[in-house]
Amino acid sequence: MLAMLMKHFIYLPLIISTAILSACDLDVDNNLPGVPAEGFFAAVAANEHSNQTDILVGAAVFDDGNPINLVGGDAFQASTSTDSTLLLKRGFYTGTYVGDLPNPANLSEVSIEIVHDNLAVTESRWYPIEIFNIDPGPGELVGGSASLILPPAPTITMPQQNTVFDSVTDTFTLNWDPGADTVKLRSQVTCSNGVQEISYGTEATLADESDDGTETIALDQFIFDAAGGNENIRFITGQARALLQELLVQLSAGAADEDFFKELFPINPIENNCEIRLFLFRERPGSFASPTTNGTIIGSRSDEVTILYQPVGVITPL
Repeated sequence: MLAMLMKHFIYLPLIISTAILSACDLDVDNNLPGVPAEGFFAAVAANEHSNQTDILVGAAVFDDGNPINLVGGDAFQASTSTDSTLLLKRGFYTGTYVGDLPNPANLSEVSIEIVHDNLAVTESRWYPIEIFNIDPGPGELVGGSASLILPPAPTITMPQQNTVFDSVTDTFTLNWDPGADTVKLRSQVTCSNGVQEISYGTEATLADESDDGTETIALDQFIFDAAGGNENIRFITGQARALLQELLVQLSAGAADEDFFKELFPINPIENNCEIRLFLFRERPGSFASPTTNGTIIGSRSDEVTILYQPVGVITPL
């Protein structure tokens, strides 16, 4: 049952799709990339960001590449040993569901299950439940479950907040407390010429993804020339994009543009002042209740630091 469910369980939390002039080919539809065209597929993810007391959880299931929408009183439920929440908010990609799981005790074990709770689910609908509260009963996916353990939180120690760089050829050292898991570095980049502003996301290519506590990174993994020649830039897509997108919405208390990664680029990043918000994710794989389930399940904790790109001769403030 979970195998069917989890085959399309997608982690939603992070970051990017759009036509960047001639810069790169980016996905511009609203289907999660990387889902197999045949069979069931599930993806689950949970991330707790530094200084947050909620765990951001996302999930989705697919059948032959098509998202399965939970209907009636069926819903994803995320739980720790002390708290639980239903994932009732629609995520960035079609068929994905997200929610914030309270975690004031800083627990690490998270379980995700498809449950049937008609009253709680229908209370979130726009229509009066006393009129349309018809319960068709549990769907075939109810009972599917997965579990994960969030790794220890990483702490970035270098670079310092708001360190300034003036060239895309500049490099910096990223330092954090080492661990025993896998790390990923993603970014939200916001550039402005004083009149117009753009925002996009990237995923840095690391020398390796080992949790050894240090990495040397070039600015050209975050700042690009819209006129071309962007061989080192890698725009964020798929589950990473969805996760970062949802994380930014969470951190902004809902004020972030939920579709800001689809902005066209009316100004050239390399020629303007840019704020680069770096997110370091420490990730650990989880497991589905059924060993035959096809899919992905990742638990993570994250930290961030902001650096600034200010090319020589440009004085326009962000």
